[in-house]
Amino acid sequence: MKIFSTAPEGNELAQYVGVDYIKLSISTIESVTDWMKKNDNIAQPLLANIDILLMISHKYTTDANLLLEKRKIQEWKQVFNDWFTRCESKIPAKYRDGIKENGDALFEELEQYGQ
Repeated sequence: MKIFSTAPEGNELAQYVGVDYIKLSISTIESVTDWMKKNDNIAQPLLANIDILLMISHKYTTDANLLLEKRKIQEWKQVFNDWFTRCESKIPAKYRDGIKENGDALFEELEQYGQ
């Protein structure tokens, strides 16, 4: 085993932990978007999953840029926007604009990553 820095991921066993979590986040988001395409439920987990992915991506920027695809990010964004259009009238008015604004802000930040 090799240690190459004092960072938490600074050894051979830990150096790919960020990659693993980014891949898990991507897989989870793919499942969530598949589910969201087919339902009109006003509760959705997509934005929380995007938020978690962003936290990991901030820490492991290089890995995020290598693993995220701009095309997929646009697909996820479209799924969110389609869901919002379908469910907008069901969302309580006091939350409606904030949910859309949060979604737009999260996707804008996520679009900074990928290839």
